[in-house]
This record gives sequence, C-alpha cells and structure tokens, in this order.
Amino acid sequence: MSFDSIAGLVLGCVGLLLAGCPGTLEDKERFLVDGAMTGNGGCGDVPTRIFVPSCGGIGCHGVTAPQQGLDLESPGVAARVIGVRAKVCSGLLADPANPDGSLIYGKLLDPPPCGARMPLARPSLSLADIECVKAWIVARPSGGSPGGDGGVSADGGK
Repeated sequence: MSFDSIAGLVLGCVGLLLAGCPGTLEDKERFLVDGAMTGNGGCGDVPTRIFVPSCGGIGCHGVTAPQQGLDLESPGVAARVIGVRAKVCSGLLADPANPDGSLIYGKLLDPPPCGARMPLARPSLSLADIECVKAWIVARPSGGSPGGDGGVSADGGK
C-alpha cells in the first residue's frame, strides 16, 4: 500500500468519525430533571436548582431547624410535601391534582394565600421559576416520590 493510499484511508476514517459525531446539546438543562431526560420546558432539576438556593438554608427550610418543620433541602422532599397538610396555613403543601391550590406554589405568588410571600428576605422567584415549581408539583405522582426527587421541594408554609 502506498503512502497516498494510507493517507487517504486515514483521512476517510477521520471524516467518517466526524460525520457520525452527534455534537453537543446547547440547552441540556431543559431536558434534565433528577438526572433524567425530560421535556420540562427548561426547568431542569427544580428541587436542586430552585428550592435549595431559594428556600433552604439556616433560618428557612433547610436541614437544620427548618421553619414549620418543612425541610426543603435534604433528599426525599416530594415524599414530605405531596398530599401533606400544612402546619400553619390550611391546605396541602403540594397537590398534583390541584397545583394551583398547593401551598408551596401559592406562597410564591403575590399575594400568597396566607402569611408572607416566599422566599422570605430573599429575592422573589422569577415567573418562569414559579411556573417550574407548579410543573414540578404536577409531575409528582400522588403520595410522594420515594427519594427520587433531587433532594428538595417547592416552597412551604413558612
């Protein structure tokens, strides 16, 4: 085999490899929820992306001394909020059958159904993030999600 033949074969193989390359996904977050692909409209992993930084932490709904006993940081939040009655305000924390009536959604709105708007002493969530919270509630099976919700949930009855 001549040098030109080998060079042509190598270039041909490289060309086939490049042609078969799938490239990159520029907006992968809109497909990821809890590490799984979904078409959730750009919400990504709502518990990790929204609830941990906006609702968690010391003095709020974090792991240590959570307000109203509502921990929105540690794993398994869906199991702690889906179908669970709020301690102070009336209603369910999260109700997939009635997301508009869910307290963790309503507390993000102005005015909230009871008490103060959440997050307290932090910037309000964007309208898009509020809708992501609602979509997260709708996507939960009734009765909670045993541990597979990325660690945190929506806003609660603080």
